[in-house]
Amino acid sequence: MPKEPSASVRNSPKVAQKELPLLAVLPFLDLSQAREEGHFCEGFAEEILQRLCQVQDLRVLSRTSSFLFQGTGMAPTEIGQRLGAQHILAGRLLKEGSRLALKVELLAVASGVCLWSAEYTREGADVFAMITELVSGVAQALNLVAPSISHAAVPLEAYDHYLKGRQHYFRFNRHGMRLAAQEYEAALAVDPTYAAAWAGLALCAAYLYIYVNRTKAHREQAQTASQRALELDPHLAEAHVSRGVALSSAGRSEEAEEAYETALRLDPNLYEAYYFYARYCFAVGRPEEAIHHFEWAAALRPEDYQAILLVAQVYTSLGVLDEAAASRRRGLELAEARLQHAPDDARAWYLGANALVALGERERGLTWARMARSLDPDDSMLLYNLGCIHALAGDTEDALECLSLAVAAGLSEKNWFLHDGDLESLHQHHRFQELVRSLAD
Repeated sequence: MPKEPSASVRNSPKVAQKELPLLAVLPFLDLSQAREEGHFCEGFAEEILQRLCQVQDLRVLSRTSSFLFQGTGMAPTEIGQRLGAQHILAGRLLKEGSRLALKVELLAVASGVCLWSAEYTREGADVFAMITELVSGVAQALNLVAPSISHAAVPLEAYDHYLKGRQHYFRFNRHGMRLAAQEYEAALAVDPTYAAAWAGLALCAAYLYIYVNRTKAHREQAQTASQRALELDPHLAEAHVSRGVALSSAGRSEEAEEAYETALRLDPNLYEAYYFYARYCFAVGRPEEAIHHFEWAAALRPEDYQAILLVAQVYTSLGVLDEAAASRRRGLELAEARLQHAPDDARAWYLGANALVALGERERGLTWARMARSLDPDDSMLLYNLGCIHALAGDTEDALECLSLAVAAGLSEKNWFLHDGDLESLHQHHRFQELVRSLAD
């Protein structure tokens, strides 16, 4: 019989936004000669979008909605009309080496009138000073109060490497982690005091330790890099998140939880803090807290298919089946949107596959699973999730085979095997029990 959701579940952030002005931020047009700065144009626009979210009494559309029109050639005001936005921020960006030139316009969608515009040209300068000026200009043009933003100076070249690193990291596979680590290291070669890059490097090392190769070198790098991030900027919420992940990977649970709580106190709107705290709560067998944090992560980044699909699995483990189904349907829409933009995203394929099988679309789900496996057949995270998918589909032998391969490929998170409701049908199988015994506590 389905359980009733607890108070912590009922109080998850599923509340409607107040009727406030709605702004859409478009990815900046790449004016570089070779059109090879798309990652920077998109990442820089997203950074500005996230800062604008801190402006009180202003709603900002998620990147999934506004970035969907990238490359369509449509006029900004037409895009704004389709999105139902009152205002739209568009820009053209030229990045050449250490030189950055940006021209932005804030348009009223209904009239097409330019409410505010600015041009910035910097040479190897601090990119966050430019962002602060821009956000302040937009807020003033809308008669709103600009947020107080403080950020250490970051050279353009270091920030470029950092954006590339984030792009690789959130693919959540071994190849992406290694490429992300290389980019973070390149950022630190430019600016050894770049705390966010140290935090990113710590996250990569922790991932590689948990899911790829449980070596002392990876564990120590996660610890030292996260500690260095904190030393450089103890008020940086991202640094405390990386510390939490590093401590959790080393089995220091109480300290990890304190780090996550500190991150949330410093920045209550930080997606990564909620997302990784949710994963931690799930791993240690606290599903209701995991739901609370996953829901907040999904609310803060509505375009993200990961948090909403993962929370569906936790709802299922508690027997809250209506919420689980609703979350899966929404997550599938987001995963499909992601795959239109990035058809090589194996994580979107396999998390979507899990949702499809759970919703009763077994054959379509298994087709998605096969697509995921064709993209990266030896990745431990992918293999673990395929084990979950096959277990849900009733394919016991295939599920056990995938889980065995995941462990052989380096996955060592024993708590997942113990607490993941997708694997419940396997718990009494002797091969599953042997597999769990083979994993270190």
